Amino acid sequence: MDENNAVVIIGAGQAGVQAAQSLRQAGYEARIIMFGDEAAPPYQRPPLSKAYLQGELAAERLYLKPPAFYEKQNIDLRLNVRVTAIDRSAKTVTTETGVVVSYDKLLLATGAPPRRLNVAGAELAGVHYLRTCA
Repeated sequence: MDENNAVVIIGAGQAGVQAAQSLRQAGYEARIIMFGDEAAPPYQRPPLSKAYLQGELAAERLYLKPPAFYEKQNIDLRLNVRVTAIDRSAKTVTTETGVVVSYDKLLLATGAPPRRLNVAGAELAGVHYLRTCA
């Protein structure tokens, strides 16, 4: 493996995981580093408001891939790490703790904000939007 090459993926959701998996399936052998700002491994968001919230689904069943997948595929999954700066000319990203990581290719897969209800009362106290499993 060429240690001088790396794909950095910012965002450990569906798009980030699929991109990393697709790179490996296509034969990409260099480093893949994926940053996620949550402590949990990448997981499905739709079930949060359904089976998970009702206690019918364990948190582990939300995971997009088993935790061992990332090690087996040599994907450096860095959880609970927020990237706060991108220097495109230097090809580096900086985390909130000041760690600087170099890349050759960068993928921004940060997802989207939750969809807000467009109905009367949507902004009242007691109306909550589920976005994370935390």
